[in-house]
Amino acid sequence: MNKRYFVLFLAVVIFTMAGCGKTSSAPSSPEDVLKKADAAMKELKSVHTSIVFDESSVTSDPVERDSKKLHIQSNVELDPVKVSEEVVLQIPKQQPKNLHIFRQDDQLAVQEEKGDWQAMTEEERKELLDVWVPFTAPAMDLSLLEPFIESAELEKIDYGYALQFSLTPAEYRRFMKEVAVNSPMPEQFIHTHTGFPVVEKMDLELTVNEKTFFVTGMKLSANITSYFGRDYIRYKQKLDANYSYFNDIDPIQTPAGFAELLK
Repeated sequence: MNKRYFVLFLAVVIFTMAGCGKTSSAPSSPEDVLKKADAAMKELKSVHTSIVFDESSVTSDPVERDSKKLHIQSNVELDPVKVSEEVVLQIPKQQPKNLHIFRQDDQLAVQEEKGDWQAMTEEERKELLDVWVPFTAPAMDLSLLEPFIESAELEKIDYGYALQFSLTPAEYRRFMKEVAVNSPMPEQFIHTHTGFPVVEKMDLELTVNEKTFFVTGMKLSANITSYFGRDYIRYKQKLDANYSYFNDIDPIQTPAGFAELLK
């Protein structure tokens, strides 16, 4: 009798240990985190996105300064595609501009300050949101980071993992070519953002949930000076994107004005 109980106890212990081994999903490398995050994001049905983007630049000759700031709150449904974006554009010495961008499948429109809805092209949206934001909105596009994953560092954080990227000048040039696809003039963008770059800072951080591997955040902090002979262009950029309410947002209602525009 005792022998039978011992055999049963041993079987339970072995089964429990085997089960624990199968359910463990701790990533083994940065590549593993990105792969699991990519697979999880492909299963995403809906999400809320909050983005702040801040950019400034100064040229040496002639001395010109430029800056803008974007605040974006959006709700996203991915199957079928329906996206509602509330955008606040801030430019120095100008009144903030409030925009509502709505997408339904391949149809896109914009409403400014509660005015009439106007048809909008994807190129116009990209030009408004700058080259960085389209990679993070409406949902994170992990293809932006894939070319640099081999040099990334993996860190365990509360409730998940963080991938840290610090780009070298050579990686920065390649990164500019990646984001240039969202520029209305890609070749000019690459030229003005590379030259001979002095990278004071080019840091990126991607965070993912440890259980679901959904992307929870993306941060970028850049301070770059591109030299062209004696002249230069200095850029400073900060991007902070956060994702929440995975597969748990309220149904997105199509604005009446948008529906009328489609008729």
